[in-house]
Amino acid sequence: MKKNILLQLAFLIPFSIILSSASAQNSSDKVKNEISETLKLFNNAAQNANTDQMMSLFDDSENIMFIGSDSAEIWKGKDQIKGHLNSIFPNESVSLEMKRIDIDYNDNTAWVFVDGAIIISNGTGKKIKTPYRFTGVMVKKHNEWKWRLFNGSNPGGK
Repeated sequence: MKKNILLQLAFLIPFSIILSSASAQNSSDKVKNEISETLKLFNNAAQNANTDQMMSLFDDSENIMFIGSDSAEIWKGKDQIKGHLNSIFPNESVSLEMKRIDIDYNDNTAWVFVDGAIIISNGTGKKIKTPYRFTGVMVKKHNEWKWRLFNGSNPGGK
């Protein structure tokens, strides 16, 4: 009888570890897909010069930050960030070409790194494409991922 129980345990323990690992992988894929979807929404809002939609993807905290490549490009809080975005979008739209996306998370906080290019289109149809990367911190609020920190940069130039 003891042998039978030990054999059953010897089978069940590895099986339960495999199931637990598969469940964790599915959960990880789900979170990464949610964050990837938020990145797509952010990009679509920028392409459409939709400041309100972009702002809806930021957390409500007044400590949120949007940082650019230049030393003067630091905006904190929704009012400053929205003011900055409003200054860009009457004349331009922005599209992000995301070639590499790395996402990591812990509970309700995520870190993203995106490398690729930024394509700026002005009202005359002229497009400028330049290398661009950004990092950010996101928090999950009410089942949605929201930006707390966005830091964009132009590697290799202006």
